[in-house]
Amino acid sequence: MKTSMKLSKSGCLTIPKNMRVRLGWKTGMSLDISAATDGSLTIRKHAEICRFCGSTQNLVYYRDLCMCRNCTDSMLQAVKEGEI
Repeated sequence: MKTSMKLSKSGCLTIPKNMRVRLGWKTGMSLDISAATDGSLTIRKHAEICRFCGSTQNLVYYRDLCMCRNCTDSMLQAVKEGEI
């Protein structure tokens, strides 16, 4: 599904309701937006990822930091060995 829209003065876009319904997007949900070098944007449902390696598997949270168990274990080992 494709549509054309105009960007508002404040830089906002309204995603048409039929697209939001089709994608299962609800008011207030988080979205991830990424810009490509060709000038295009990709908008997806927010997905938690490890801040260090980008993994989506075995995630743990410390305060507002999301990281995978592998990176957590590596960081813990580095602390124990005095590397950090």
